Amino acid sequence: MLKFVFTDINEKEIVSKLPLELTVNIEEDVPADEMVAVFEYFDCDELKDIKIFDDDTRVFTGIVDEQQTIIKSSGKYLKIIARSMAAKLLDNESVPVSYMHPSTEIIAARHLHPFGLKVDNSDNTTYFGTQTVIKGSTNYKAVDDFAKNAFNSTLRVNELGEVEFSNRKSDVTTVFSNSGNGIKYLSFFESVKRCEEISAVRIKVVNSCGYNNVIKNADACARKIQRERYLNAVHTDTPASYADSMIKMGRKKAYTLTLECEGHHLRVFKTNAVVRDTPKGELSELYVSGLRYHLSAKENITVVTLKRKEV
Repeated sequence: MLKFVFTDINEKEIVSKLPLELTVNIEEDVPADEMVAVFEYFDCDELKDIKIFDDDTRVFTGIVDEQQTIIKSSGKYLKIIARSMAAKLLDNESVPVSYMHPSTEIIAARHLHPFGLKVDNSDNTTYFGTQTVIKGSTNYKAVDDFAKNAFNSTLRVNELGEVEFSNRKSDVTTVFSNSGNGIKYLSFFESVKRCEEISAVRIKVVNSCGYNNVIKNADACARKIQRERYLNAVHTDTPASYADSMIKMGRKKAYTLTLECEGHHLRVFKTNAVVRDTPKGELSELYVSGLRYHLSAKENITVVTLKRKEV
């Protein structure tokens, strides 16, 4: 059972009934998760924060972007549009600053703590380089740049409103199956885009030489994919190690599996995944990269997006 808890501008908590309509979008490559809900009207002051629970597990923490009161012949309604806590970083411009060897502690104190965001202590580290935050950059970009430099990862603000710098691996596996235990799926759509995979990256590391260093994608080459890229790593902000990231990104974009499942399944985001009863038998080495949940009078559906795990 989903439960919605709002906080108004006077810090009063309000527990609402289930909405008449609800849409929740969560994608790993989109900084802020989104929620739109329509409730039967209830009296309240201006709302500022929202938490969604699935039983006792919190699955969404965010800020209220818009609050609408709607009156129709069919009744009176309250519509709430919200985003996850990453919105605070996206909406606020950072002070221009240059860092020499920035640490997690410094970045958190300057760019996260002012907005009430916390960092897991296990993410404490120092980037032994320089980072410049130019005028006009958001706090999100400042923190995301640090995540890329120090952790070789992308910033993620999780369902608890906590900042994750490193790409943590889930120890939970979600099984999708239409015969036996698991989440049943109503539709199955698999897409393999060979046009996204990169077979090799040729790198220039010295000005006097050409693009003589080659990083190959053995799997793509074995599957007869021929798509090469060139990377100039001489006096640029793109080091030679970026070649691996280019190959991994191509691999990530090349495969998508979409399942349409009945009911709400907001807890499965970022879990490992196994899909059974497919034309290819059992599919494993997958994870849930995104989901879209929609509730209305006509449907109660979660569309789950799966990607291949990094090798």
